[in-house]
Amino acid sequence: MSAEQVVRPVDSLRIEGTWQWLCRAVDEVGRPAPGQTITLVPAVGDGGNPALCSVLVVPPMPQSAHVARDFTRAALADRAGGELVDDMAVTVSELVSNALRYGRAPNSPLEPQPSLWLAVWDRLPYAVCAVTDDSDRIPVEGHPDEFAESGRGLQVVSALSDSWGWNLRAGGGKTVWALFRL
Repeated sequence: MSAEQVVRPVDSLRIEGTWQWLCRAVDEVGRPAPGQTITLVPAVGDGGNPALCSVLVVPPMPQSAHVARDFTRAALADRAGGELVDDMAVTVSELVSNALRYGRAPNSPLEPQPSLWLAVWDRLPYAVCAVTDDSDRIPVEGHPDEFAESGRGLQVVSALSDSWGWNLRAGGGKTVWALFRL
């Protein structure tokens, strides 16, 4: 598994364990059916797993970012404060938008249907938002000129999260994640 951690690490060992769990879960569970929401229940006594992990396959439609923001707010409402949940919802919106725009596998005639993963730990003060897609194309933070109307999504993710990065998936594609300290 390759990975790149970007921006202000908080506690590198805990961060590594946190997003590694999520990346393993993505590879093991695979993609849920379109429109399906699942909640992963961690094994009893396994302190490394999150207390909550919800997954939503995001449909390729104009209101996808809105659907992802609402899902994030509902899933994390009693786990984090309002402003932090808003930051996470905006981050998810940017990650989903990028996955829908750039997440198609090469030569695939199918519309991308990214999966949104939200994980929260009771024993660790972190939440992770992650979006998977079918492309191996590595995300790169853009530096558009001041008049550009797009290209700032990962700058927003970088500004709102404590850390973000990406992992290539075992079966192809990638997971782009953002970590938040609760």
